Amino acid sequence: MKTLHGRAVPANDINMFLVIHFWGLTFLFTKLGLKSLDPLSFANLRMASAALVLMIMAAFTAGHHKQVRMDFREHLLAVGLGLLGMACFPFCFSLAMNYTSAANAGLIFGTTPVAVALISRLIGMERLNKMQWAGLLLSFAGIAVILLPRGANFSFTSLKGDMLMTAAMLNWALYTVANRFVPSTRSALKFTAYGAIWGAVSLSLLSFNTLASLPVAEIKPESWLGGLCAGVLGTALSYVIWNNTVRNMGPAKTAVYLNLVPLIAAVSGFFLLNESLGRQHLAAVCLIVPGVLMTRGSRGPLPETGKNGKGT
Repeated sequence: MKTLHGRAVPANDINMFLVIHFWGLTFLFTKLGLKSLDPLSFANLRMASAALVLMIMAAFTAGHHKQVRMDFREHLLAVGLGLLGMACFPFCFSLAMNYTSAANAGLIFGTTPVAVALISRLIGMERLNKMQWAGLLLSFAGIAVILLPRGANFSFTSLKGDMLMTAAMLNWALYTVANRFVPSTRSALKFTAYGAIWGAVSLSLLSFNTLASLPVAEIKPESWLGGLCAGVLGTALSYVIWNNTVRNMGPAKTAVYLNLVPLIAAVSGFFLLNESLGRQHLAAVCLIVPGVLMTRGSRGPLPETGKNGKGT
């Protein structure tokens, strides 16, 4: 473990630090990809490259783990996770960006940690205290500080996009919670890779009309680069770390890290794209960082998962 001011920094925090940086940089990768790709085609390139990388990683590490045959319920769980996280989520997210503003999308998706906490509470998986709920709301307020000046406007004209983004948010929330049911005896990498195959194939079927008319020869090199970087860093590596952290920390305490992503994206844009930083970003730091720390605070241990991922 690394130390910070004499105190140990848990491995989960270090791993999530990497993930939020990968996802913050994914905004840059997406801008590169959309130079010659529509959002749905870019999502397919990202997920297909992620699935390929995950399968290669799983194959290389196969010799380090004892082969354990998955039962029927575990197969269903892996398929469900693939459909939620690598098919329905990117499909809804990509379409939403065609019909609503970035500010609307950011605010809606910023409610993901709250949705995760509510779902976890409803099914009796994870209970947060008042301080941790306050932290969730405080971190969401930080996102609002960044995005509201950009002109969030919830109206009938943006209703379709807002509904699609809400669907994307709920898909990711369910994906996060469902990962807690993956048995501790299973490799997070192999489980994610198996689900990714189903997800990537399903996404391509959902996007068949778009992909059939895609002029592959006209795709610019930077779009290929953006899609591959988003797939390898923002999906393959990040999903494995995310899923493993959910297993170790719980869904709600993991999901709150999402609210740091807009800050990383803003800082990356400042250094790499010459985008401006304003007072609202400083104010957001003062809200989001304490909010994450409050939610990340200690509480009782998570319930253990049994062979089928159920609490014991």
